Amino acid sequence: MVPAKPYFFEEGQEYVFVVSNRIQLPPDDENFFILISAFNTKHLLPEKNYLNYNIVPGQRLKCRIDKINCSGKIFLEPEHPVYKEKEIYEFPVKGMETILNSEGKQELMILVDDCWHNDIFINASTVETGKLKTIKCQVDRIKKGKLYLHPVTKKQFSSTYDIGKQYEFTVDSIVTLAEDEEYYVLKDAPGNVHYLRKKYFKDYNFDIGAVISCRVTAQPALFRHYLEPVHPHYKIGEVYDFLYSGTESYINESGEEVKKILVSDGSEKDFFVTCDYFSDLHTEPGSTVRCLLRNIKMGRLVLECV
Repeated sequence: MVPAKPYFFEEGQEYVFVVSNRIQLPPDDENFFILISAFNTKHLLPEKNYLNYNIVPGQRLKCRIDKINCSGKIFLEPEHPVYKEKEIYEFPVKGMETILNSEGKQELMILVDDCWHNDIFINASTVETGKLKTIKCQVDRIKKGKLYLHPVTKKQFSSTYDIGKQYEFTVDSIVTLAEDEEYYVLKDAPGNVHYLRKKYFKDYNFDIGAVISCRVTAQPALFRHYLEPVHPHYKIGEVYDFLYSGTESYINESGEEVKKILVSDGSEKDFFVTCDYFSDLHTEPGSTVRCLLRNIKMGRLVLECV
């Protein structure tokens, strides 16, 4: 009898994978690397994001588990060959660019070069920009091979927050911190500044000047999701009825087929639901599924049928 494959992957942790091969997949004929984990599970890594990494079959590649989404899909981020997160580097300044954000306000962005001459945009609001030829920045995050930077002159984050507890913040403004990435600027009672990715919370209808409650989910970091606003309609631990939308299957990292149902609350969003007894569910059009709200992550509901 073949033993079950272990499932040890955890978000934020690093694992070593072996690059098995390259493959081209429809419909866009996109190229992927096939990576094999120590647990003998297969993973796809888009080649287009890592053209300068010189990844080749047979190579051992250290990757961070960047995200495990609600459908069980795992997103890998290979170790950058040059830059390390939380380290400080000096970047050449290519120029300045003024943009209009979604509020119609002008923002000045600094354009810098990485080692491969990729453009990186940095908000200039805390930087003296006169005759700026280089700028020291901390690498806050590396995602899809892209660097997320902030100037070392920027005020550092306070670490006096207890994970799991709620705190009140005032929505101060909206700011563009990276190319095409807007954030709500939140201020706490002592005046510390925090950032909340705007795209995840469009349905929350935050107004500038509003006071909102957020749960701290991790230690503060500029380009990391560490604040989860209290949902305007749902509460973790409560049970709700949702409209049945459909069923979807996927293979998890243990190589097992997992089925999840999709439900809707009447909005444009669908949510995955973990369920162990599909045969007992009513899946006709217009039927409802009773769900326990396990968690809320980046505005998305984590549900389990009950």
